[in-house]
Amino acid sequence: MRNYLDVLKKIEETGAKAWLVGDTVRMLEMGIQPEIITLAVDSDDMYSVAQAIGCGTVDARGPFPALRGELLGVRFRAFSLRGGSIEDDLACRDLSIEAIAIRSDGGVVDPFGGRLDIRNKVIRITGDNVDLINADPLRILRMLRFAAEFEMDIFWKTETDVRSFLDVHAKRMMDIPAERWGREILKGIRRRPCRFIELCDDYDLLPFFMRELDELKNVPDGRGRTIFDHVIEVLRVIEERLDVNKIIQNDAFVLAGLLGHIGTRTIDLSDRDKYTDRIIEDYLTRWNIPAETIEAVLAIINSYKRFYNPASEEALCKEVLKYSRDAVLIALQFARCAAIAEGHVEEYREVLDNNWWNLKQVLRRFNTVEMQTEGSTRYMTGREVMSLLQMKPGRRVGELLEGLDMAVGTGKVASRFAAEEWLKKQSA
Repeated sequence: MRNYLDVLKKIEETGAKAWLVGDTVRMLEMGIQPEIITLAVDSDDMYSVAQAIGCGTVDARGPFPALRGELLGVRFRAFSLRGGSIEDDLACRDLSIEAIAIRSDGGVVDPFGGRLDIRNKVIRITGDNVDLINADPLRILRMLRFAAEFEMDIFWKTETDVRSFLDVHAKRMMDIPAERWGREILKGIRRRPCRFIELCDDYDLLPFFMRELDELKNVPDGRGRTIFDHVIEVLRVIEERLDVNKIIQNDAFVLAGLLGHIGTRTIDLSDRDKYTDRIIEDYLTRWNIPAETIEAVLAIINSYKRFYNPASEEALCKEVLKYSRDAVLIALQFARCAAIAEGHVEEYREVLDNNWWNLKQVLRRFNTVEMQTEGSTRYMTGREVMSLLQMKPGRRVGELLEGLDMAVGTGKVASRFAAEEWLKKQSA
């Protein structure tokens, strides 16, 4: 905390008042160390503040220009104070747990009881002011995201006000741009995907941002439930594994669980077609998800069932070369989650364990290449292959490189010298 207060004091040496606000204070109250601190500064000219403190750049994109930089070893982002006072600024913030400020002397400004709500694990609209929701209805999703991630209850009046708002303003929800939905959905499913989607369903939000998922409530899974129930169960298992197994954050892993059954009519995904893939790709594109993540999501959905059958190192190597190492690794993790959700984990445990072992051998060999070549994914480049074999550019060079990748992944080639010898044999 001392370093953070020193940053405030350094800024205040320029003549402007500054406060720690928003997510920074909420995290500190929850015992979480923020990687970057958020400040409110009593100045309408962030450029002058940056010049006065001698660091930082102003990002003028968006409705609130931000000064971003590092001061006294602390990364920060600073916004101009909204309103005529810090109390006015806090009143503009959507949730009471975010409407807290800390002064440079360590004093706390908490006009809406945010610290008490944090201690009581309660989510509340700031000042019980429903106009904050009216100003930006997507704040409802943000509220549910916090409730899910921090396992907090929603205050009864906030719940009543939000449900009443949704009853009257459904059209406003439909008008929210897809990329804004996507940004909040992605944040919501990263830590507590099952809890977050269940809360969205409880507030009848699914038809607004993922109608096809909501429609799965009407599709039986053949086991006395619906496919929607199955999706929720998959997300529940994923949520448990995110905690227990400490899976490195991977958006594709959770998005595959959320979207895997979109457009399907049975639990068995063998009936999936390209049209289904297009639905998923369209959602993710409109949510502004990066192209590489979209490719990984589709790879997981289209390949995870294959791991229910024994896979040789050669077959796994082909998967790695087709999709990527991370995608196949996550797909195998996903296959285990799906098997648990489907009640088949014991039936497939030995096969999944063996496939996991074989995949690790393939990945180890590719990692060895990177270690021996200081980061390159191959022992030789296309230019080097042409020079070695006295070849001209063409399709054959690509075929040789692909064959060499397979030889590396399956353990037939383990050095630059072995790669050259293998290439010579292929051209003989």
